[in-house]
Amino acid sequence: MRNGWAAAAIGFVVFNATAATAEEESELRCERFIDGGVVAEVHSYPAFMAVDTYIFNDSETRTLTVTSIHDWPRSAVPVPVSIDVEPGVSIGGTNSITLESYEQCASLAGREQRAQTGLPIRLKTFAEVLTSTGEKAKCVARVICHDD
Repeated sequence: MRNGWAAAAIGFVVFNATAATAEEESELRCERFIDGGVVAEVHSYPAFMAVDTYIFNDSETRTLTVTSIHDWPRSAVPVPVSIDVEPGVSIGGTNSITLESYEQCASLAGREQRAQTGLPIRLKTFAEVLTSTGEKAKCVARVICHDD
């Protein structure tokens, strides 16, 4: 019986350690959409696309202060900001990107050689968010460019 209690105690300690780790996970989250989805297909150029980015604070008690947002390909470097996101709240906005050509899409994706083949190009767009406490979140939406 004593071994049974020891095993139960070890199981309890492991469970509590797992629960503590889950609580320490970032409460910052983001989501990104292009033209309403996580993947957009482009068949003609120029292509004008709406990009929606949402930043969530999943904490029930703690305000998070966003200190930078890197919105690629719109910005080559992170942009400093100071935005408080209250507990349980999300913030977001819409901007746009324009792809002038299949070749521009290939260049942004780092696939210039592939552009010569005319095969689809997969371009990953992202938003990376950083808080004053060092928490990070990254969200991605993709564009598939076709050479039609």
